Amino acid sequence: MSAFGKKSNESSVLDRLYKLIKDMSEDNQLTLLKELEERLFKDKREHKRKPFFMVVDYSTDDRAYKDYIQNISTGGVFIETRTPLSVGQVISLSFPLPDYQKCIKITGEVVRVSPQGIGVKFRMVDQDQEAMIKSLLESM
Repeated sequence: MSAFGKKSNESSVLDRLYKLIKDMSEDNQLTLLKELEERLFKDKREHKRKPFFMVVDYSTDDRAYKDYIQNISTGGVFIETRTPLSVGQVISLSFPLPDYQKCIKITGEVVRVSPQGIGVKFRMVDQDQEAMIKSLLESM
């Protein structure tokens, strides 16, 4: 296919997508957006996530927050929140582990922000933290 034919085909696909999306209700547009974002990020994930509904205390340099973790992997968590954080922001997290008598305290970096919450990548500082997270995931 020539470069012109390829561009023409891409243009018609984008035009059709734009028209379909434009004619949707705002609720349907938001649902589609969420599905597309999840599909794109699912392919980029390094670690498989598991559902993990747990309260989490977390803080930035100047504020403390309390929300809920929705899922977890050895690499990080997704926190449902309306807190306006930015990609690249470093946060300190603390949450209980079901099989332990204590909370895990770990630092993370916000790697994704969506209307539903934030994706946080763990910054492991020692092997104990990593072992605790792995043990949690194995028990799920």
